[in-house]
Amino acid sequence: MLKAIIQNIHHGMSAKRPAFLMLSACLLLSACGKKEAVKTAAEAPKPAAVSDAKIDAEITDALNAPTPNQTDVQAELEGEAEDILAKYPNKTANELLNVPEVNAALKVGLTKLGQEKRLQDQINNSAQMVAKMKGLSGDPGTVGIDMDIKNYNHDQKSRMLQAVLSEDPKQIVSFITGEVGEAVPELTLEGAARASNGVAIRENPAPAK
Repeated sequence: MLKAIIQNIHHGMSAKRPAFLMLSACLLLSACGKKEAVKTAAEAPKPAAVSDAKIDAEITDALNAPTPNQTDVQAELEGEAEDILAKYPNKTANELLNVPEVNAALKVGLTKLGQEKRLQDQINNSAQMVAKMKGLSGDPGTVGIDMDIKNYNHDQKSRMLQAVLSEDPKQIVSFITGEVGEAVPELTLEGAARASNGVAIRENPAPAK
């Protein structure tokens, strides 16, 4: 009987709702394991129906919510970054990368990044995309990202430090590509050689023949 019920649900619902089907099957399994409650003379009113769209939205929100562990790690990185900024209030972003506690993490992160071609390609692809938008060829190897970070403000320094201190190449790449994305309007629509956040796209010199 249970198999037939699930099959009926399967045929009656769209194939695009696997999460809803799974939820329905779980509810059916729970219900079939219980004895039917004795009916009273006056049955309680049925609860208002909840739309499939709302159920799907709630499931999606639950799946995409950050886990407490991820949140804790990011909060810890933010705290470490702020501690370093408080310790070295007058240092530029360039100088901060050279303080011992940051430089050690930077070396680890860059070493890991050097082993991840896919992540390196993300950086290269972002440079090539902006280059083409600027009217350059954007062919692989012809352009690169030039980041001038000496004028970073407090928030920019904090984001940079969080990425570096994580020693996670994904976070480092996310920071770099985020800065490039922020610079796109100035570099393309406004024709700036360098965006206000310090990002520029430079053509690499042709290899010597």
